[in-house]
Amino acid sequence: MERRLPLVAVVGRPNVGKSTLVNRIAGRGEAIVERVPGVTRDRLYLTASWNGLDFVVVDTGGMEPGADDGLTRAVGEQALQAVRESNLVLFVVDAKEGVTPLDQEVAEVLRREGKPVLLVANKVDNRKEEARALEFYSLGMGEPYPVSAMHGRNVGDLLDLITERLPRVDVEEEVADETVVAIVGKPNAGKSTLFNRLIEEERAIVSEVPGTTRDAVDTVVERQGKRYRFIDTAGWRRKSRVKEKLEFFSLVRVWRAIDRAQVVLLVIDATQGVTDQDQHIAARIQEDGRACVVVLNKWDLIKGTGKAHEVVKDAEEKLHFVSYAPVISVSGLTGKGVEHLFPIIDSVRQSWGSRVKTSALNSMLREVLEKTPPPSKKGKRLNIYYVTQARTSPPHFVFFVNDPDLVNQAYARFLEKKIRELFGFMGAPIRLTFRPRPRKTKS
Repeated sequence: MERRLPLVAVVGRPNVGKSTLVNRIAGRGEAIVERVPGVTRDRLYLTASWNGLDFVVVDTGGMEPGADDGLTRAVGEQALQAVRESNLVLFVVDAKEGVTPLDQEVAEVLRREGKPVLLVANKVDNRKEEARALEFYSLGMGEPYPVSAMHGRNVGDLLDLITERLPRVDVEEEVADETVVAIVGKPNAGKSTLFNRLIEEERAIVSEVPGTTRDAVDTVVERQGKRYRFIDTAGWRRKSRVKEKLEFFSLVRVWRAIDRAQVVLLVIDATQGVTDQDQHIAARIQEDGRACVVVLNKWDLIKGTGKAHEVVKDAEEKLHFVSYAPVISVSGLTGKGVEHLFPIIDSVRQSWGSRVKTSALNSMLREVLEKTPPPSKKGKRLNIYYVTQARTSPPHFVFFVNDPDLVNQAYARFLEKKIRELFGFMGAPIRLTFRPRPRKTKS
């Protein structure tokens, strides 16, 4: 999200309802909400608007100061980073459970940071329960504001308080020409490591525990006058293996990230090669019509020219149905090869949105028909009269014929191959449609 907007960080110990409150403030269900402690791990940036003021609200993982577990500490560090970036902090506590030692530890951390804080006593569902919020005065963080994020109770009043305390800034117009890049792949393929390398900031948590990233996280990078929005996503699991509702929601985030993107980086663990899961993801990218780059990650662990050639060949064979997607080997950990991703992203984005003149298409078609005429079917020959590009993103070509039923898949693939040979379209899926030639109307 845009950093030039005022930023509100929502923090607190695990399972106090931070994500529910963020969704209520932002007015949509982007953050994953589940009755399981520790669901939100990375920072999630969403835009919100109230009283004519646009601002960014940041959902964070639960803070547990002093935790021994490495992942828990990393989650807390992400939350602390959000606090340091923010103009205002919402410190969320659970009014039903009352003050806990962990609340007191979080309060102490926030005092040291010195940021403006609004203390939000969540899960106050009616007026009778408001008295429960009073005990949070003991935290020394000012007046507790009772709300029910689940039911929306008093959230409007809280938003009034938020906008009163945020700075009014002049917001530049959005730059429309940005390339949106989703980073997807199966769990533990190194997506977050690559994400951090691309944005040159430790934004997403990197851990050896599979499935660390559950929400889609995105950030904008400006590089050599160009603008990129990178979306880090949860690892993809096949539906048959998605047993928890939480994992299903993460899977939905992956779908939505692909839908939002113009370019998708399919990250594959080069040490494991292409798996069934990777093939399922590639099929989804193709179905959604997104430009695709196959990224063989962890290339620093591939030793020897023979092994490298074997890995690339295996990837090309197993992903033959997206053979238009360039294959690049990188190491997100060391950074080797990552710099080459930017020009490739630029190229496939351009291909995805490019248009060919009708005259050039039909010149190609005449040459193809002369050298390789369409085959007959049931004694009837297919006649192709002309072709035009109907749309871009992805490129879609319409062939006008005497009878669409005479088109077989082999000849359609042949025509696609010829289009690619002459016009490129690297990384972009191509759609071909065959329609009857419009009948001439009598004057």
